[in-house]
Amino acid sequence: MSSPPPPWRPEDFDERCETCGAPPGQLCHGWCDTGYTAADARADAERRDQAAATPPATPTSRSKE
Repeated sequence: MSSPPPPWRPEDFDERCETCGAPPGQLCHGWCDTGYTAADARADAERRDQAAATPPATPTSRSKE
């Protein structure tokens, strides 16, 4: 029996597809069943938009009382 593939990580989208060689962030060829899909591209764009809309967290200091 083979185990399921590991879940996608954000850094997986910074590398070429191992099967068809599609560039990072691009959709794989139609025959490729292992790479970046339209759903992946949509989810990645949504994460990027959310990150751009969210201001960076700033640490707050508390005074000791």
